Amino acid sequence: MVPASHHVYDFIQKNALISGVINGVINGVIGWFMFRAKEALPLTVDTISAHEKTVFSTGVMTAFMLSLILGTIAFFTFSKKAKTFPVPFPELLDRPFFFFGVRTILFYSLFAFGTAALVALFLQKFLGTILVTPLIGAILLGIIAGIASWFINAAVMKAMLRPE
Repeated sequence: MVPASHHVYDFIQKNALISGVINGVINGVIGWFMFRAKEALPLTVDTISAHEKTVFSTGVMTAFMLSLILGTIAFFTFSKKAKTFPVPFPELLDRPFFFFGVRTILFYSLFAFGTAALVALFLQKFLGTILVTPLIGAILLGIIAGIASWFINAAVMKAMLRPE
């Protein structure tokens, strides 16, 4: 297998980083509007059946849903753009969305979901319930969304260049 050029991987990292920053800011602002009415809110709580909104209960679902949406967008936009790059196996870019694209996007979206959920679980287990201000909650939600956006974009684009 011949690796793709550095130009392709630079393009992937640049687009993934831009997506991460933009989505981090947008979701941080959305988080501010969701959390601003509260005096303090917990990062996590000790029970899964709690009806209280926490930073990570919002962040975990944001990471998952954002990964599904952005992964689909990345699949279609990168398959068109990458055809102009010198890739060793251009036929890899012609793989169908059903089932290669769906499987790839779902795999990495579930990975993002699980990672965010595990971070929340370990925070709760080792640090307990931590109350934060709405501003800190919004910043953390933006960070979660930014990392998820960066990850899904880079992962899907790189997966499209790898043979199965």
